[in-house]
Amino acid sequence: MPSRETGPEGRKAQTQARILEAAAQLFMTRGYERTSIRTIAARARVSRAAVFWHFGSKAGLFEESCRRLLGPFFEMIRSSLMHLPPRKRLFDLFEVYESFVATYRSSIASFVRWALESPQVWTMLQGPLFEMHDEFMRDIRDTLVELGMARPAAEKLAASLIAMLDGNLLLEVLEKGEANRELRRAGLRQVARQMLGELPPE
Repeated sequence: MPSRETGPEGRKAQTQARILEAAAQLFMTRGYERTSIRTIAARARVSRAAVFWHFGSKAGLFEESCRRLLGPFFEMIRSSLMHLPPRKRLFDLFEVYESFVATYRSSIASFVRWALESPQVWTMLQGPLFEMHDEFMRDIRDTLVELGMARPAAEKLAASLIAMLDGNLLLEVLEKGEANRELRRAGLRQVARQMLGELPPE
């Protein structure tokens, strides 16, 4: 009896993984518009028909490539943070977000560049990016509720904190040099501590 890895499902997963890896490399280096299904198929060592069969279209393949890139972010949260006490979890959520940005900075820079260059690409990016954004904001909101905040207030404060994180992300991608990174990160944490009533406003 074939194993899970060598049976039909295993071979299908391996083929999809090869296609996604090839697509991600080409999208990152060439951009969406200049990457063809033919080139992806050649790099993945499959037929063009196989790419269409697994992913339906270049747009579908692009969206799935983006979701695969964002997958480690959610795994870091689910596997290592959700069991923590809420106050520690809140500040560790910031750390995970910032670590993800540092690890995948070149990929995120590509996302930003594509979104600015092509309305079509931005339309495709919105799904995966806003899924990540909304789930992360829910994690922050639920953590604030555990810390004793009323849900409406927690919703607003979570939106404010993630807006700061998003702003820091864009500045880290667009800004040359590291001079202001630590100041921005420290500022985010100070705002969070003031929200929790741990520091008086200065």
